[in-house]
Amino acid sequence: MKQKFNKLAGKWKYIVIFTSIVLLVAVLSPAYISAGSSQQVEAFVSRFYQVCLDRQPDQAGLNQWVEDLLDGSKTGADVAKGFMFSKEFTDKNLNNSSFLTIAYRAFFNREPDQAGYDAWLKKLNNGTSRQTVVDGFSQSQEFAQLCGSFGIIPYAGAKTSVASTTSSGAGVISGTAAGFSSGNKVNFVIWGDDSGMGRPGGRVNGRTDQNMFVHINLDTNKAIIVPIARDTWTSIPGHSNGKINGAHAMGGNDLAERTFEQFTGIPIDFYVITDFDGFAPLINKLGGVTVTIEENISDSFSNCYMTPGTWTINGDQALALCRARHGRSLYGGGAFAREYQAAMLLKGLLLQKKGIVNSSNLPDVLNMLSGYVWSNISLDMAARILPALLAMGDGDISIQKFNQWPQNYGKASAVGYNAAEKNAFFANIAAQ
Repeated sequence: MKQKFNKLAGKWKYIVIFTSIVLLVAVLSPAYISAGSSQQVEAFVSRFYQVCLDRQPDQAGLNQWVEDLLDGSKTGADVAKGFMFSKEFTDKNLNNSSFLTIAYRAFFNREPDQAGYDAWLKKLNNGTSRQTVVDGFSQSQEFAQLCGSFGIIPYAGAKTSVASTTSSGAGVISGTAAGFSSGNKVNFVIWGDDSGMGRPGGRVNGRTDQNMFVHINLDTNKAIIVPIARDTWTSIPGHSNGKINGAHAMGGNDLAERTFEQFTGIPIDFYVITDFDGFAPLINKLGGVTVTIEENISDSFSNCYMTPGTWTINGDQALALCRARHGRSLYGGGAFAREYQAAMLLKGLLLQKKGIVNSSNLPDVLNMLSGYVWSNISLDMAARILPALLAMGDGDISIQKFNQWPQNYGKASAVGYNAAEKNAFFANIAAQ
């Protein structure tokens, strides 16, 4: 096999998250999560470095914050304020809008809701201090619940950490629902977000350039993966029509989830999302992935050069493969081939890595995942999904597509489809 992998730039494709769900549902059982563990506290602090300072933690600073939280000398609010009013953060000279958006992500692990954002922004623009905003956020029930999910005291005077159905980790789990909309059939979306540290907007704030709809039947232990082209043209709730990958950039996880529900006609039980900084390092952490290549690939854009065969590749190589679209002929060619190849890699990764979690390494695996994956799956959901995922073999996971093609919508170069055929396709998926 001839391979040439130089420094990668530009668009990317993330396909690791399906495997991460297997690991998540295995490690996020309440029997294995001890409140206030050092791994939980480290994950809590690390997310502030990433959200507020747009960088990975320095070890000395991380150790000090973790020590202070573990011995009770600092609270979650102390950590949040320490970052929000640090010289490194204030030197960014952010305007009120940007400051407020980061505050929502830091304190609540979500994008701003429009009503709350508008109200706080009006106060800031009318002279309310940023200290007042931070004080309000740090005393909120939502922040207390976030702290509770990491097993720490939210603010001075709180009697204990707030009980929560969420797990530990840097945004890994935030859901509370116990059931699925379709009984024993689970439907969720996997997003690879065009964002990362050092990129405009920071982490998990861009377009979802990788979109996969996943359907699991818990009774039959069967799964279907449907890759959806990033440029698919669709209606976006509350907005004009546009490419489906833009919904997340417009309105965060909530709008993206509603957009995919509307597009598929199927209630979405939860989402899983990662960003630019999640893919290659996690593939490497998992020991690489074995892939099957069925055509010659020579793509100078992604720096992927591969010949037919079975190969074990590392994170950067997997990234190059999942970006390779030039000169492709199989699976619909071009971008369609890239997305189908990503789905194939996703399936292979699940089957190859689902057995890596065991009772002795659970804390380490949980801590590792917490820096890469965000999801609103609940613990109850995870516990119900796990047996089906672990029981799946190669013949139990299929990759299915509906007909799509390049099409212009006004001046926009996008991807079209027959709406009636698309609707029938997803109705059939839902029935399986």
